[in-house]
Amino acid sequence: METRQNTVRSLEDRIPYMKDQRRKKANRRLSTILLLFAVLIALVVYMQTSVSDVKAVNVNGLSWLTEAYVLAETDIDTSTKIVQVSPNGIERELRKVPGVKDVSVDRSWYNVVTIDVEEEKMIAYSRTDDEEVVVLADGSLHPTGSITDPEKLKDGPLLREFTDAAELEKIATELEQVDDAMRARMSEIVFSKQKGEPTRYEIYMNDGNTIQTPTFKLSQTVSKYGEIYENIPKGQRGTVVMDGGYYFVPYEKPKE
Repeated sequence: METRQNTVRSLEDRIPYMKDQRRKKANRRLSTILLLFAVLIALVVYMQTSVSDVKAVNVNGLSWLTEAYVLAETDIDTSTKIVQVSPNGIERELRKVPGVKDVSVDRSWYNVVTIDVEEEKMIAYSRTDDEEVVVLADGSLHPTGSITDPEKLKDGPLLREFTDAAELEKIATELEQVDDAMRARMSEIVFSKQKGEPTRYEIYMNDGNTIQTPTFKLSQTVSKYGEIYENIPKGQRGTVVMDGGYYFVPYEKPKE
């Protein structure tokens, strides 16, 4: 009998404690629900107001490309929501743009998007049916008319008869390996493909000479021109044929 009374007394003592624990548990659950609700409201307000808009887009590393040209391919402006900006997606799209060699995009917590661009190198010039274009190191073409500052146009030869995209890419790759000073000495490069003869490049130099060279290893052959030029008789102009070795053929025979 005494044991039963002790048990009843023990339960009576624990009831206030159990009620308090249940109340605390209910309060914690309510606090969690209210917190989640507040976060949801704050998120909705954030997305529906200008607070979540991109505050600025900074484009770095540009020399001859314009910021407008780069941003035209991104669809980003100050009305874009920062959460909609995908750095990886923008990088993929910009790497397809003629003139862009590589790019990295960073999205900061204070709603600023930074785009760091590495431009393709200007190698030469060419003409299409409609306009003059810059030939870039990857073989792609860029309208010179979109380059507003003429001083940003680099010295380089005019390419003629390069009607095949693969040949254009090949010559661009070769010319990229030629040093800037030698490339600046070239006036025109003509792709020569005559029946029964191997394809070759005819390079018209600013000094009045012409170089004839096979279409392979152009960068290696023209690198020797400086030394060859020094051995050409003073006042003579002609054709330097470079195919393994080299020989010089004057335009006019020297007077005896």
